[in-house]
Amino acid sequence: MKASEERVGDQNNMPTEKPEQTRLDVGDSSRLLNGWRLRSVTLSIALAMFLVNIEVSIVATSLVSIVNDLQGFDRIGWVVTSYLITYTSLIIIWSKFSNAFGRKTCMICTLFIFVAFSGGCGGSQSMTQLIICRAFQGIGAAGCVSLGLTIAYEMVPQHDYPKYAAILSSVSALGSLVGPLIGGAFSERVSWRWIFLINVPFGFAVCILLLVSIPNGFPYQGQEISHSRTGVRDSPLASARSLDILGSFCLLGASLLLVTALLEAGATFTWRSAPTISLFTLSGILWIAFLLQECHLSRSRYKITEPIFPWEFFKNRAWMGTLLLSMFSGAPYIVAIIDIPQRFQTFGVNEFGAGVRLIPFNLLIALGAVVVNIIAGKSRIPPIFLLLVGVVCQVIGVCLLSSITTTTTVPSAIYAYQILTGLGIGIMFGLCLVLPPAVIDNKDFALCAGAVLQFRVFGGALGLAVASTVGNNYITTQLQHLLPPDQLSLVLKSTGATSLLPEPVRHRVIEILVHSYNQRMRVLIGFTAAQLIALAMLWRRPQISLVRNDSTASNPNLAGDDGDEASSHANTN
Repeated sequence: MKASEERVGDQNNMPTEKPEQTRLDVGDSSRLLNGWRLRSVTLSIALAMFLVNIEVSIVATSLVSIVNDLQGFDRIGWVVTSYLITYTSLIIIWSKFSNAFGRKTCMICTLFIFVAFSGGCGGSQSMTQLIICRAFQGIGAAGCVSLGLTIAYEMVPQHDYPKYAAILSSVSALGSLVGPLIGGAFSERVSWRWIFLINVPFGFAVCILLLVSIPNGFPYQGQEISHSRTGVRDSPLASARSLDILGSFCLLGASLLLVTALLEAGATFTWRSAPTISLFTLSGILWIAFLLQECHLSRSRYKITEPIFPWEFFKNRAWMGTLLLSMFSGAPYIVAIIDIPQRFQTFGVNEFGAGVRLIPFNLLIALGAVVVNIIAGKSRIPPIFLLLVGVVCQVIGVCLLSSITTTTTVPSAIYAYQILTGLGIGIMFGLCLVLPPAVIDNKDFALCAGAVLQFRVFGGALGLAVASTVGNNYITTQLQHLLPPDQLSLVLKSTGATSLLPEPVRHRVIEILVHSYNQRMRVLIGFTAAQLIALAMLWRRPQISLVRNDSTASNPNLAGDDGDEASSHANTN
């Protein structure tokens, strides 16, 4: 092993180890998996990501049954958002924890948390209990997705990234595809509680599979490679001291307070009330504190504590563009899988039927992610042009979804709108997973993979919070002059209360509900259009490419001054 390292160092005319370097050598084949281990770990990661992603969409067709049972339509947004807040805030944090305590240990730990609180969700007796358990369920989900993608990066060579990105993207999209069907079937024929309880047996089975298949010490098995910047392998306790606890607290607190303010303003509190202003103010202070903390740690001469979001990220225009693309594409995905089934259920379609009608959207996300990775991996088309196609599809699709005005039934054209929007989202999801190695130095696979996913989920949580606020404010404003306070309260707690209203009033209430969905969709026009700005940040001459140049691959010295970029397989045509 040492001899091979010396040969690699001589060939590249540079030392094999850098004291300030924390990344794995992507050219070191000793860390790669093969045979039964590769197949078993791939299956384990795929199943874990399937279970996690299904939890976002499986709730979509079950929300009506949940809020009817637990009496809390005015808090319906929290059933999804409480999951997304912790999911959003902890993806990068779990990535950093895995550097200290190991990929295998953290992956199993996160899956166990997810499974345990899935059981708690299934046993909840109130909306408060369900929201709290969903928040803890999101903690486990964040680690499952972040570490699953990290392990996938580290177990295969770089030229296999598009293939594995296609596999994981399609698995995630499959979860979104079957989630509404499973949720609708359980809610209609058994109980909504089984949409959570089903995770328990399958989750424990995946835990056992991960325990058996992932090598101990992965991806450092058989290597003397440091977990830290000192060049010496630290103990887990010493590595834990390098975690950015303050930055993690600021990131979690800022995200939580911001989403809370957006969800509660206009519902529990007025926009100009002291609680709303306080939430926004405290969130802003924590965001500033987070940025100052990351800047301080990144520029400190003594690298004792490692930042969870290095300041160098802000200086890399292409990398920030990738993160913003991931964030802005998360909003239409989350809002659409919640709103489309509810739109159908407003007109009397049952839960399972609403899930069936969401198939075109989720199917095109899966197909889009797979096809775009095949095209990107086999052709020399720069990703920026493929991403532009995805953005255009999303903008047009969302505009069309926000234009539905019929108040007696859902037009069949909605399926074409779903196909167009889903295709655009699938393209974005698929490419954002494979872009990081092409635009940044691979100092930390875990951090980079976690950042892409964290921005996506944060965008989804932010988009859902804004859309829910706009929709709820519209409904309250329109209905307060139409219904007495007691009937308005019933409608806000459960859409099923509309069946108790007299016919002329009932028709008007349904009309208002339909228009509220359009109001929520119009919020997404801004999120999708903003992707054009993020896309412009990826523009360079020559363009970024995911296909390796043979000359650069065969002779790393051709990279010249861009050695870091070449070493991470960032190639341009």
